[in-house]
Amino acid sequence: MRIRRSRAPKPRLSIRKHQVFEALPALAVVFTVASLPLCLKAQNPPQTAPQGPTSAQSASTTTTPAAPTLSPDLSDGYPINPDDVLDVYVYGVPELSREYAVTAAGTVNMPLLPKPIQAAGLSPEQFARSLEENFRESGRLSRPQITVAVRQSRRSVVTVDGAVKSPQAVPVMGRTRLLSVLSECGGRADDAGSTITVSRGELAMHDLSQEGEPASPTTIVEFKKLMDGNDPASKFDVWPGDRVSVEQAGLFYVLGQVNRPGGYNLKSAQEQVTVLEAFAIAGDITPIAKADKTMIIRKNAKAANGREEIGLNVKDILYGRSPDRVLQADDILYVPVSGGKRAMRGAGAIATTVAGAAGAAAIYTRF
Repeated sequence: MRIRRSRAPKPRLSIRKHQVFEALPALAVVFTVASLPLCLKAQNPPQTAPQGPTSAQSASTTTTPAAPTLSPDLSDGYPINPDDVLDVYVYGVPELSREYAVTAAGTVNMPLLPKPIQAAGLSPEQFARSLEENFRESGRLSRPQITVAVRQSRRSVVTVDGAVKSPQAVPVMGRTRLLSVLSECGGRADDAGSTITVSRGELAMHDLSQEGEPASPTTIVEFKKLMDGNDPASKFDVWPGDRVSVEQAGLFYVLGQVNRPGGYNLKSAQEQVTVLEAFAIAGDITPIAKADKTMIIRKNAKAANGREEIGLNVKDILYGRSPDRVLQADDILYVPVSGGKRAMRGAGAIATTVAGAAGAAAIYTRF
């Protein structure tokens, strides 16, 4: 009699329906990630956009830069110009967020776009919208969010030239006092005249017209009024793109036996000062002056020492026997002392001495 051993049935692998349904969401996620297209996509920004300046970054940088903060003076009211430097921020795409230079033709070459994009003449906001449209049309970015700011511009400065101690292009952030700009240049030079010519740029013309104020392309400002804190002209403003030209009128010198020797500026390039007027400006001659030996020492390239000497007799001028001569810029009106050894020296020695004294003379500003 055989005894059969019963074998235990093999366990069967069974998947219940509810387990399948639980696995379906995970499979769907895997399938979705694997099927994403390999193209650059921009994401919608959060409710609060990040703030702060954007710096140029390489393509390998993984940190998204902060969006640039727009300057109110170089934003919507400012037209982009050739040679400007723009800070372009594309949200979620650090590879494109950096500085771009506007070419001389007024265009910007953007990566991923087939052709340069026109920028000159547009405001930063308009250019940003133009970039978004071009990226959408090219299919490179699905939902681009772009901000543009002007970082550097040839029109973000006030150009100062003429009779200032340090002519230069002064960087300004917007509407600025003229006195502040002049102080950046070291103030007026010794040979400055009494007037300043301000040539307005487009930004100044735009802002002034918006404020309803007279928008003249050229304005003449008097130094005397500019320096008077009670005068409205002391609050005269300039804008980026303006040009400030300080008139160069020249100097004349009155030296020797006068009560206030020194250098005096002409009020304007057109002003004419005579010998008698120069004496009045310098406080008149002293009692020991030898008025009949007065001379004008004038620059002359054809003369032996580069200077010519013009003898004058002040008494003859006072009595009308000789014409009252007009001084020129850089003239030296010299009055010797009567009876001293200096009066006996040759004219050449006097000219050399006086020329040296003129270089060290005090300069008086005449408003």
